[in-house]
Amino acid sequence: MPDPQTGQLYALLSALSFAFGSVFISKGAKSRKDKGVLFSVFVTMLFSFIVWYIMESDQTRFDNSEQWLSGIFWFVMAGLFAMVFGRTLLYTSIRYLGVTRAGSVKRLNPFFAVICAAIFLSEPISGMDLLGMSAIGLAFALLIYESRGCSQIVHEGETLSPSHYLWGVGSALAYALANVCRKYGLIDFNAPAFGTFISAASGFAFFLIAAVFSTVYRENLKTLFSNINRWLFLSGIFVSIGQIMAFAALYHEKISTVVMINSLEIFLASFLSVVVFRAEIRPQITTYIAAVFATIGVIVVAKY
Repeated sequence: MPDPQTGQLYALLSALSFAFGSVFISKGAKSRKDKGVLFSVFVTMLFSFIVWYIMESDQTRFDNSEQWLSGIFWFVMAGLFAMVFGRTLLYTSIRYLGVTRAGSVKRLNPFFAVICAAIFLSEPISGMDLLGMSAIGLAFALLIYESRGCSQIVHEGETLSPSHYLWGVGSALAYALANVCRKYGLIDFNAPAFGTFISAASGFAFFLIAAVFSTVYRENLKTLFSNINRWLFLSGIFVSIGQIMAFAALYHEKISTVVMINSLEIFLASFLSVVVFRAEIRPQITTYIAAVFATIGVIVVAKY
């Protein structure tokens, strides 16, 4: 039976896991041969399969009906958007922007989710949605304003510039599209863990196919376990745990509460990155103001 308090605990654990994952991605950014994304997709595939086998395998049907095939199709599409594009761009965003800025840009996910839901699912955009989206947009504008004339050195010796935020924008859009596909899939095939496994397996299959044509992907695949530093190993583990915890939270608690609790991730990640692990210098006050506006926007969109 669903238990709201259990769902809230899972949501908090999800936010904490994602926060640790973001910090570990940042810590592992110095690796030139980075297999962090591929490894994290593999771990998500493994973990979600275990969860499905334990919790959903007895209830999962396998047939060739049109509804079953439709559900699988949408889970595969969700995997391409989330596991390939979303996760690759997210890792790159954290490397270039740092944990706090990347976390603020990540709040664009609900901004795009509302637009995508209106376009593809015919869901109406309310006045409160517009208010929340405006707050998220203001947060992003503050980040762009801060980056103008900023002399901070980011990944690979480059100076922070507005163009670096495009990585995070692309990631948020990809995840928003993935959420639309996931919702379609769950309508046809109500098995979240199995859907996560299919999505992760689809993403991993994409990298396998890419390895046939790309020497970079082929090398990454060959050294999947042998040439990965401890930080990227930990990031793959914690990002996967965070995703599974998020699904568990949604089973027990309503989505608005889960989203509000997950919004704590940006502040947890910033504290861990700046104070505990010293993975980045303390961002300017503008970044934290943007984070507050982004969090308020997410809460408004989710609550109303």
